[in-house]
Amino acid sequence: MKEFKGVVVAMVTPFHEDGSVNEEMVRMLTRHFIDQGVHGILVSGGTGEFTMMDIYERKKVISAAVETAKDTEVFIVAGITCNTTKDTVELAKYSGEIGADYVLALPPFAIPVTKEAMLEHFRAIKENTTAGLILYHFPGETGIEFSPEEIVSWGREGLFVAVKNTTGMEHTMELILENAHNPNLKISNGFDSLALSALASGADALINAGSNITPRQYVKIYELAKEGKYEEARRIYEEILPILLYQ
Repeated sequence: MKEFKGVVVAMVTPFHEDGSVNEEMVRMLTRHFIDQGVHGILVSGGTGEFTMMDIYERKKVISAAVETAKDTEVFIVAGITCNTTKDTVELAKYSGEIGADYVLALPPFAIPVTKEAMLEHFRAIKENTTAGLILYHFPGETGIEFSPEEIVSWGREGLFVAVKNTTGMEHTMELILENAHNPNLKISNGFDSLALSALASGADALINAGSNITPRQYVKIYELAKEGKYEEARRIYEEILPILLYQ
């Protein structure tokens, strides 16, 4: 499994005019982002309009991206969120079997369920895939919020290898502090508006939509932040921020 780190582009999904997935363009976009220097690519996620595809179309997207990236250093994250545990597990199992490095899943949110039921859902995913499981924590979208202590404890027990934390900066900072740079749980930020703040606070990665537009700049920001050159990183970030916030 390739190391989870750096800039992970939440890739859009190209479609034909009739609404079918354009697999050739999926491969071209994947290659484009590899050439731009990103560390990872998320496909079949929210930015990739997973809700607009059935499970077979999502398999096509994931397969095309994995095939394109297989001989590179870039890792593929497969978005696997579905309405049922059965379908989510099927997509997770498939993704691992064809070589996706990681799978990303939201907690079940279509109907109210207990926290223990959510954990059973995630454990079923983990038990049925060889890919590393990433928690997609997006309380503004799902209405479900986990505390930093809960997320870190699940990471320490081996349930999750990373978290995409798409919430406020205060929660992200508490999560980073609680995790104490535990190498078994990587912290990533999901908001373009908080990208530099997250890196400066110690986040391991960024998973965001804005890197579809400015991938090379994001990679440079990440590299500068890791070198402690925050003033240089800030200048680049401020140049691209108006574009990112216009999305």
